[in-house]
Amino acid sequence: MGFNFRKRIRLGKLFSLNIGKSGASISFGAKGFRQSFSTRGSSRTTFSLPGTGLSYSKTISAKSILKKFGNREVFKKHPGSENPEAEVNAYREDIALITTLHHYEDYPGGVNWEEVKSEEEPFEKGKAGPHTEEAMKMVEENRPGLFARVFRKSDFEDRSKEVLEEARKMDEELYAAWENNRIIAERMLHDDKESHLEVLEDLKLSEELGYYIKDMDFSYTDQDSLRVEMTLSIDDFIPEEYKSLTPTGKLSIKKYTKTDYYEIANQFVSGIVLRTARNVFNILPVEDIFVNVWETELNKYSGVPEKERILSILIDRDTFMKLNLEKVNPFDALTNFRHEVEFVKTRGFKEIHELTI
Repeated sequence: MGFNFRKRIRLGKLFSLNIGKSGASISFGAKGFRQSFSTRGSSRTTFSLPGTGLSYSKTISAKSILKKFGNREVFKKHPGSENPEAEVNAYREDIALITTLHHYEDYPGGVNWEEVKSEEEPFEKGKAGPHTEEAMKMVEENRPGLFARVFRKSDFEDRSKEVLEEARKMDEELYAAWENNRIIAERMLHDDKESHLEVLEDLKLSEELGYYIKDMDFSYTDQDSLRVEMTLSIDDFIPEEYKSLTPTGKLSIKKYTKTDYYEIANQFVSGIVLRTARNVFNILPVEDIFVNVWETELNKYSGVPEKERILSILIDRDTFMKLNLEKVNPFDALTNFRHEVEFVKTRGFKEIHELTI
């Protein structure tokens, strides 16, 4: 067992940045428990009784869980937004996030489906899981002494119950992930198009970027090619105003120039396309992905939403895998592939015809 005292840099109400000699990690959680994911690919669960600084930590491999975290909402009111500096920083972080969507992936690549299928049950169903066992052990071993002096008995019991309940929920999620992984692995090993489309449904790939995309449909054009139709709304999502601080530290809100606004828009759209391609290539054994991006825009004459195709692109695996996505401008990266797009710096995307392939 490892009991320790740790310092964290607060990033918000529930998030912290942890820095140490072994690397950096982001952690999240509420009173009594935290979950963290490190740059080394491991997951650490920490249980604690608030107010003492004392905790129990256990490291569990994160590689067995195929589905990773989704994407947080942006341009919402942040904790501390009554503070101009905090509000501006939060806004800048949100802009940075939507213009670097291509930097990240939602599913790991190189999965060995045979290993996933044969992975052992994380714990026997109906019995206490690893998180619950460790939480129970910590509570029982530290009931007397220090905790008796820090808490009233009723407070200790209440907070212990909270920790145990959160640990139980985490075990339920761990077991559900194991069951889902087995189902997905079995379908991937069938090696047929229908099973693979079911995998995309099981993994909820269309929902992984669901905060940014209205809908996304998948179909096969042949054995090695996947077709993706996605719809989004740029004007409903990207703010028309930006926030900054005045020389005296006050909040300033100004309207974007058209050039700056549409520069964000082109990185946002192309970033989503590249992120989707990355996810698909990581999951399915396809050689190329044909993507049509549709934008929903309100017709100012009829008041009725209308769809226009704004990007049509064929992305092949070989070329895509050679890209350094963290260094490239996502819109410029489109030139590596056959595509159709019409973009004007002061007017944005224009309607185009589907790419002929």
